[in-house]
Amino acid sequence: MTERKQHSKSKAELSEKTTEMIAGIHIAWSKSKEEIWTQLEQRIEAKQPAGKTVVMGYRAWLAVAATVILLAGIAVIMQVYTKTTRVPAGKHSSILLPDGTHIQLNAQSSVTYKPLLWNFSRKLRFEGEAYFEVEPGRKFEVISEYGKTTVLGTSFNIYARNKNYLVTCVTGRVMVTETQNNKTAVLYTGQKAVLKSDGSLNVFSGVNTEHSISWINNMLSFTSTPLSLVFEEIGRQYDVVIRFPGNLNNTYTGTFKKSVEIENSLKVVCRPFNLSFTRISKNEYIVTSK
Repeated sequence: MTERKQHSKSKAELSEKTTEMIAGIHIAWSKSKEEIWTQLEQRIEAKQPAGKTVVMGYRAWLAVAATVILLAGIAVIMQVYTKTTRVPAGKHSSILLPDGTHIQLNAQSSVTYKPLLWNFSRKLRFEGEAYFEVEPGRKFEVISEYGKTTVLGTSFNIYARNKNYLVTCVTGRVMVTETQNNKTAVLYTGQKAVLKSDGSLNVFSGVNTEHSISWINNMLSFTSTPLSLVFEEIGRQYDVVIRFPGNLNNTYTGTFKKSVEIENSLKVVCRPFNLSFTRISKNEYIVTSK
């Protein structure tokens, strides 16, 4: 046997004996494997850096609070702030809304709207008589006590006094709504909606639209209009008080210029019905039967 083979055999025998000795040794650990791992995990977690907590200073809190209060205040102002235009008797006026819509107001008429919200909601309150030329865009609503008119872009005339509500569509298309019972009617060019005191909503076609808006040119035009309303309108346009009998059942049709003296206008209206009038003060007249 060569020297190399003897050396390898001796090395193998030594390794085998060493393995047997190690296997026979028992080490008494003081802690279990599970306990050692638990302690190790706790140490690792303890060494992790704590999360940062941002503490807002007093001034920063004041700035945030002030911003919130400011925004809330602006919202309230936008909701509450309204603008009203009122036209007295004997006068006409015109206004331009934020979107370019043009309104011509007759005597004793008023318009109320919210300028700061106008780009979000084109809605206004109206009483009296006015001619509207609405710019195309969002829905446009004109709300009165007994009726509502909704458009997108058109021109129309509204008469809303007491319980009388009349809408004349001059161009385009409008929808008229009777607010008490929610009755609706769609008007096209040359049509008129008449809302009566009993809640009925009637539509008439072939209307002379120029006649309906003649008041813009200082003309007083009436078509089968009750005499009581005629005298009221004359008083409104001339800024006088006209007292008349309560039993007037006639209707009047006619046209005359506002530039005519009021007494000449009263003569034109009174003559066909055998009525007379008397001036009892500077701005007051009384109409009586002959």
